[in-house]
Amino acid sequence: MSSNYFTLFEIEPTFNISFDELEKKYIELSKTDINEEQSKNMENINKAYQVLKSPLKRAEHLLGLFGVKNQEDHLSSEVLNESMEIREYLLDCDDLQFARRMIDEKVKDCIENLTKTFATKNFDEAAMQVLRLKYLFKSFEEVKRSATDSNF
Repeated sequence: MSSNYFTLFEIEPTFNISFDELEKKYIELSKTDINEEQSKNMENINKAYQVLKSPLKRAEHLLGLFGVKNQEDHLSSEVLNESMEIREYLLDCDDLQFARRMIDEKVKDCIENLTKTFATKNFDEAAMQVLRLKYLFKSFEEVKRSATDSNF
């Protein structure tokens, strides 16, 4: 990975970050970077901010910093089964609000697991939870798309 976004924002490289601190540092960095010559640096600041505020992107960034290259190596049958169950449920789902809440609960659980696995430096488990989160976000997008399609 070319940059350590945590270093740029002067915050500890951990999954569980303070969003207030992140926001404050972002505003600070944005204000000091108004020179046109430094627009490339501002692009990096914006990218870093987007990565750090997203649980999935932040987790992927952390894994890269800790040398975990290929997350797909950590794909488990447990993650695949959960993903298939959700997809099957969505195919027959009449209650999209319930489906959204169900997936949201699974996302919260996954983020809690990521907090724990990074805190204990269990990077193999963290990589598996990152893949799980990717699948859950995809499912969440499908629910939103289905809800939008059903409104027409």
